[in-house]
Amino acid sequence: IAVSIGVRQAQETLRTALAMGADRAILVVTGDDVNADLEPLAVSGILAAIVAEEQTSLVICGKQAIDND
Repeated sequence: IAVSIGVRQAQETLRTALAMGADRAILVVTGDDVNADLEPLAVSGILAAIVAEEQTSLVICGKQAIDND
């Protein structure tokens, strides 16, 4: 499962993940401002909820986003 938390434009990134072999994709839209920063605690809470709901046994996270560093 590929997950992106942020703006709607992340749909393209999730489509790429699906094309590369991800079974499903989840987009959590948090706002429309691509330059808005998300609080790490909020992101971790969202990810924790997704992991619990999906009952995943392995989570691999990236260190940084390629579009907003």
